[in-house]
Amino acid sequence: KQMKSIKYNRTVLLNYSLKGNNNLFESTFDKGPIKITIGKSNMPQLIEASLYGLKCGDKKEYSYDSKEIFGKYDKDKVVTTRRDFLKNYKNAKPGDIIETIDNDRSCFVTVLNVSADKIVIDMNHPLCDKDVKFKVEIIEINDEA
Repeated sequence: KQMKSIKYNRTVLLNYSLKGNNNLFESTFDKGPIKITIGKSNMPQLIEASLYGLKCGDKKEYSYDSKEIFGKYDKDKVVTTRRDFLKNYKNAKPGDIIETIDNDRSCFVTVLNVSADKIVIDMNHPLCDKDVKFKVEIIEINDEA
C-alpha cells in the first residue's frame, strides 16, 4: 500500500521547531505534536509549502532567509504606546516576547523599553532579520479531516 504524502487539505500530526540565528524560538518537540490541516494552518506559507510531499516518519530541516517569511525589518513597527496596552502583562520587561492577538491572528511583539506610563514595543516578528531554521518531523498523515 502506497505511503500517503502530504497534500492540500490533509490533516498532519507533526513536531516542529523554529530557530532564529540558532536560538530556539518555539518548539513542540518537548511538548507533544500539533495537528494542522494543510492549507488552513497558521504557519507561514513558505513553511507550510515545504511540507508538501513529505511522508510519515520524515524528518527534515530547512533554512530560510527571514525576509522570505516575515518580510523586511520595518522600523515604523517600533511604537511607543500606553503601558496598559499590554494589560495582561503587568511586569513586562525589555526583551520579553509577548504573543498577542491582532485581527484574529496571533502576532508577537518584543518589549524594548518600559517606563512608568509608556512602553516601547517592536511589532516586527522576533525572527525578522534572522537566519531561520525550520525543523519538522511528520508523525501521522490523514485524509481530509
